[in-house]
Amino acid sequence: MVHRDVASRNILLINGNKAKLSDFGLCCHCDESFTYRASLQKRFPLKWLPIEALVDRIFSEKSDVWSFGVLCYEVFTYGTVPYPAMTNVEMLEFLQAGNRLEKPALAPDAIYDLMLDCWKRDPAERPSFSVIGGVLRGMLENETAEYGYLKLDLRCSDI
Repeated sequence: MVHRDVASRNILLINGNKAKLSDFGLCCHCDESFTYRASLQKRFPLKWLPIEALVDRIFSEKSDVWSFGVLCYEVFTYGTVPYPAMTNVEMLEFLQAGNRLEKPALAPDAIYDLMLDCWKRDPAERPSFSVIGGVLRGMLENETAEYGYLKLDLRCSDI
């Protein structure tokens, strides 16, 4: 399954300080190549999409990973809409030229590095969500090690 609308507007906060992804209106099943080619009939959140989705309408887990990077940008800018001064055409040209969103002032370098990994041009070079989860757990463990917290051992059933 590919969500195709990973963005802060679709995150629900529930009991126990858990965040869950919602709004599955654009969600779709992938083919055997784990990709999905969209028709021209749907409206998409363009500022959250990777180049391959903008140009060729190709979606995969890795396109959702790109969107997760934009979600991180939203979080560390207190909900700022990405590329606020650019038209959709300008944004696509900006991305195709190899440019990416700037590091939010409040984002630690490690988080911005993760965001940049999510925004790699080649989808195969982007991390998977399971790798992203491991990176984030590692960051949290490193940040809290001096306080003596236990190591995180989250499983999918806990999420």
